[in-house]
Amino acid sequence: MKHLAFIFLMVIGLQVQGQEQEGTGIIKANPFGWFAGQYQFGYEHFLSEKLSVQVMPGGIFSVVNLSITDSTGFSFDSYEATRGGFIVVPEVRYYLGDVAPDGLYIAPFGRFRSVKTTVDSDQASTRTRQSIGGGFVLGYQYQLANGLTGELFLGPQFKSSTTTYTSNFEAYEDLSSDDSEGSGLRFGLTIGIGW
Repeated sequence: MKHLAFIFLMVIGLQVQGQEQEGTGIIKANPFGWFAGQYQFGYEHFLSEKLSVQVMPGGIFSVVNLSITDSTGFSFDSYEATRGGFIVVPEVRYYLGDVAPDGLYIAPFGRFRSVKTTVDSDQASTRTRQSIGGGFVLGYQYQLANGLTGELFLGPQFKSSTTTYTSNFEAYEDLSSDDSEGSGLRFGLTIGIGW
């Protein structure tokens, strides 16, 4: 059994030795989040031919509609609110077959997000929601010409949120999707340039 393990490690070592890593890092953007008002840019740094670390910080800016339903439940007034905050997602990646940054990878990640929503016509009414969590993704990254990269990823995430309200914000109904407690799905796509 010891001989089989030794041979296995030798084959893996020769495979890794025969491939060469290109560059030391990639600057990335997540254009998928731009449609939801979440602007993330990040950096992946290669620690070895199979291992890398990445951090994706970002700003959150959007305008949402809130409503208040009258006592009859049939009519409601609509109000605009401004949402602003930040997100940061650090992760460690292990490339399963190819040399970083090419190929299939698995990546555990952490996540922190803080967003404050303020009613535009009632600046005293705010909601602040902070979420912390983590999970893992399975992704595939590929290199295009001239150092350009693209990647897709998907995986489960788990998070815990705390929410605080000021003034009369709880009277408003927010129908937009926002960070909530529990589990969910993290998915996306990034584009980048490596060197």
